[in-house]
Amino acid sequence: MVPPTPTPTPRLLKAAEAEREQLARHRRKLLETRESLRAELNRIENSLEEVTELETLLERLVGVPAGGEADGEEALAGRPTDEDTGDEGEGLTVLRGPDIRREAVRLLLTHLGRPEALHYRDWYALLQEAGFAAGGKNPLATFLTQLSRSPAVRKSTQAGVYELDRDALRRLRRRRDEVQEELRELTATQTQGAEAAAIRARRTELNTELGRVEKALEETETLFEVTGEPALAA
Repeated sequence: MVPPTPTPTPRLLKAAEAEREQLARHRRKLLETRESLRAELNRIENSLEEVTELETLLERLVGVPAGGEADGEEALAGRPTDEDTGDEGEGLTVLRGPDIRREAVRLLLTHLGRPEALHYRDWYALLQEAGFAAGGKNPLATFLTQLSRSPAVRKSTQAGVYELDRDALRRLRRRRDEVQEELRELTATQTQGAEAAAIRARRTELNTELGRVEKALEETETLFEVTGEPALAA
């Protein structure tokens, strides 16, 4: 005869309920801590963004040739302008981070005049005319920083002028293929000791670079191909 399965006693059930309530309280505390840490991380990211913007401007200032005339980029570091007041523009949609450069490039690609290059001040004015503004304490500096980071844009030979990089897709696809090929070769290599450690380090570097290239490629493909603009293919 099979003995019956014992049922939990009221004491055990009460203890289990108390344990569950304790776990629920602990979960709530963890969720609150997570949200607090996320908010702190966002504050840190914003501060880092401001530091990067200032570093970019200082680098441009230091890079001015001796006896040469500083262009509009260097002037941002030392001469106030209307855009430098931190007023992001009443009634304008404020963009932040990569969204600034994506919208800026999209506007140039779809502009009726179809310009290939613009001075960054004129480019920012175009962004404002379209109803957008760059966020940050120094909107123009923020815009310049993001514009210089765009994989679809390059600086021209004229001071302060940036142009569409029509070769970006081909260049990025070629580099992606080169990195992937080297990774395949390293994966197939059988080594031990110090050489194996060096290969692992190189694979880490390549995977990091591959991530950057693929991200830049995705952004560039979206800008050129979705807008139907011609760009040099691979």
